[in-house]
Amino acid sequence: MSALQLAILVLLTAMTVISALMVVSVRNLIHAGFWLLPFFLGIGGFYLILSLEFLFALQLLLYAGAVMVVVLFALMLTRDVMNPRVRQTNRLAIAAIAASASMMGFLLIVIYRQMGALTVVPGQVDAEAITRELGRMLLTDYVLPFELTSALLLSAMLGAIFLARNPKVELEEMEG
Repeated sequence: MSALQLAILVLLTAMTVISALMVVSVRNLIHAGFWLLPFFLGIGGFYLILSLEFLFALQLLLYAGAVMVVVLFALMLTRDVMNPRVRQTNRLAIAAIAASASMMGFLLIVIYRQMGALTVVPGQVDAEAITRELGRMLLTDYVLPFELTSALLLSAMLGAIFLARNPKVELEEMEG
């Protein structure tokens, strides 16, 4: 690995980790939504480093593009998201930190135990074959889970909008 590749990897890692921390630590939900963009771009950069250009393009189009628009659209439709009197912080910060630390510990143990299983040094990958196989699997073996996931995401967004609306405020706005 050259010094330039290492520098790019370190920068991508820093961008991804810092933006992920900002998503969970900022007090404003709109700002948290905007902090998702550098996170998604950083993950896309990892795909590009791994020579997975198709996944990089999907990451940019689907997550950095479409999902960001949907998340921000849902946040902006939510009432009182910018109201300074409404508490927007989570009271379970200590539990979230403990859960995150335990998950990180678990992942480190799994990675450490699997280090011996790496017998082949990673080299160049055939990106065209990977893209072809991924497309074939998405349109044959995994077409039902793929479509059900999109329906689940759509229903979750509609449910969040429905739960966020306040009929009393809507009636007052119509009358006033």
